[in-house]
Amino acid sequence: MCQGRDDAVGSLDSALNGGLIRLSGLREALSPLPLSYRRLLDLVDGRADSGVETKARLGLRAVNIACRTQVAIPGVGSVDLLVGERLVIELDGEEWHAGSEAFAEDRRRDLLLAALGYRVLRLTYQQVMYQWPSVLATVGGLIAAREHHWPRVGGGSSSLRRV
Repeated sequence: MCQGRDDAVGSLDSALNGGLIRLSGLREALSPLPLSYRRLLDLVDGRADSGVETKARLGLRAVNIACRTQVAIPGVGSVDLLVGERLVIELDGEEWHAGSEAFAEDRRRDLLLAALGYRVLRLTYQQVMYQWPSVLATVGGLIAAREHHWPRVGGGSSSLRRV
């Protein structure tokens, strides 16, 4: 109750992701609180791996950009956020992505995603926390250019994935 909404959701996401509480327990814990706190249940996602992931997801949601969390892509693994069909947003805090092995693994995944036709946007903690308007402008531009959808062949409904 002492945190702002996004920080509270981040804390709840972390508790769910870490197995410290189940959704049913969270629902029970919030039930005696005022409606504004119970509404946090609509925002939590226990698949979120980090607070910065939660912040980005909520920031996109605030401007009606839908995204999915921790989407599994064959051969790549899970990506942090997926907007539409192919706009991958990876969120990198220094704690988990600073070493040379992690750096190399991120680039391996980016290369494979690009080969599969995905558009990858890799964001830092600082960009999400302190440069969010710029991030939203970039994401909005990519969406306006339809970079979040697979290219369509001949105006029909079939998808073409570049491989």
